[in-house]
Amino acid sequence: MRYVLGLLLMTLLAAPAYPWWETGHQTVAQLAALHLTPAARTRIARILSVPDTPEAVGDGLASASTWADETKFQTGTGNWHFIDLALQDTRSDIPARCKNDDCAPARIRLFAGELRSHLPGSRWSELDALRYVVHLVGDIHQPLHDASDADLGGNCQQLNTAFGRAKNLHSLWDGGIIGAMDVNAKSLTASLEKDIAAMSEADRQAIAAGDQDDWVWQGHQLAIEDIYGKLHIPTQPVMFPKGCPEAPMAITTFQPVIEGAYVDAMKPVVREQLTRAGLRLARLLNESL
Repeated sequence: MRYVLGLLLMTLLAAPAYPWWETGHQTVAQLAALHLTPAARTRIARILSVPDTPEAVGDGLASASTWADETKFQTGTGNWHFIDLALQDTRSDIPARCKNDDCAPARIRLFAGELRSHLPGSRWSELDALRYVVHLVGDIHQPLHDASDADLGGNCQQLNTAFGRAKNLHSLWDGGIIGAMDVNAKSLTASLEKDIAAMSEADRQAIAAGDQDDWVWQGHQLAIEDIYGKLHIPTQPVMFPKGCPEAPMAITTFQPVIEGAYVDAMKPVVREQLTRAGLRLARLLNESL
């Protein structure tokens, strides 16, 4: 079980408090709001108690997008924010790595189902279900929420030199690369939406296609290629330590050297992941509401 992904409790190696940090999650939410159907937007406005306008719903979803992180200690839901897939795993291993639905893709499916069913009596309110869906779809598009090399998704490799606020590999991808873009959520959303507007409708639909397991597996493969592979991180035997002190020495002593060229090369990858997350979240909300 990975207790990190924003936990400061376990060791000084832990990541900052927000996977994708605030800017990433808010960007995904605001981008999704631009692609809601009128019916979905109206229901979201009611759930969030905001005016039924694109701007108000976008701001409301952005505000809701970090709630799942802000409350995960009280709710004991930290494991819902990721899925540990070993680098040696195949797509068919996803169910085995998600026992008792204690992982991000399962919780996306369950909470989207709650939004569809409108059934009373759940532990979670309709507002909670919406906030979880918005947040967790964002989470699984951060590739290190979909992979682990016995390293708690990159939390156990301290960077050779801190990159802004990012001190370990996981936090570099949570927000260090976005931070290097020197943007806020509004400006990043506008930039990504400009790119989307230039796409064909067929291309937009293709990006939004699939389900949560498809999106996790895509993120997992991206992590293998663009993170573990390009940074030459040694592949470890399949194991899932509870904390970095239990991780292999080959991991805890490995300090990735992050140069500007790597960050610049990964900026388009991060932009693409945020775009995918926004369009996929919009499609999921449109189908669920």
